[in-house]
Amino acid sequence: MRISKYIFISSIALLLSSTAVRAQVNKAENNGKYPLTFKGVSISTDIFGYINSLMDDFTSFEVAANANFGNRLFPTVEIGYGYTDTTDETTLIHYKSSAPYYRVGLDYNFLYKKTGAMSNYRIYAVARYGWTQAEYSLTTPPITDPVWGSTATLELNDVKAACSWFEIGAGIQVKILGNFHMGWTIRYKTLIKDEKSDFSQIWYIPGYGENKGNCFGGTYSLIYEIPFNKKK
Repeated sequence: MRISKYIFISSIALLLSSTAVRAQVNKAENNGKYPLTFKGVSISTDIFGYINSLMDDFTSFEVAANANFGNRLFPTVEIGYGYTDTTDETTLIHYKSSAPYYRVGLDYNFLYKKTGAMSNYRIYAVARYGWTQAEYSLTTPPITDPVWGSTATLELNDVKAACSWFEIGAGIQVKILGNFHMGWTIRYKTLIKDEKSDFSQIWYIPGYGENKGNCFGGTYSLIYEIPFNKKK
């Protein structure tokens, strides 16, 4: 139910963003030379999250959709699922977390004036707002009280943590074959909200990464474009 609610919110956000962009068409930007006409939509999947799981203790799966206005502005929605289940080799603390995450934002293509073969390439700026309502559990090894000598194990289950963040970055997209493309982005992430409990703090934030302050992230996506107008 919660996932459906966030998908609905994300869809509304994309619609509102698209409506705002379409309104710019009526302002006749660039004297009508490069109108922000609707050209189609793209769907994509990010495989970097899976590749990253081979190096780190967490992984994610993600899909995205965007709308193309004048090959310049791309309102975007990204929906994913991140998880981790790991034990620290030094502290022996076992940590587990999983949750869906969501991002909405806009891409700006600097090559929108290009024509011909160059119109198949994009170099663009990225801006996103992301959030998740995560749950995590952790278990510590037996801890000895230095005064009384007794031992106890700390176990926390299904601790809730609402987190949000902002991302800015840059990306490149190239055409492979037909309507299939590949794209890369590099993003700088800054945490806006990190909800803490009385006893602990979330370590892995789905969609953001390890909770250790501002960080960098990236995507490597396979993209399929659905054009609005068929070529004659």
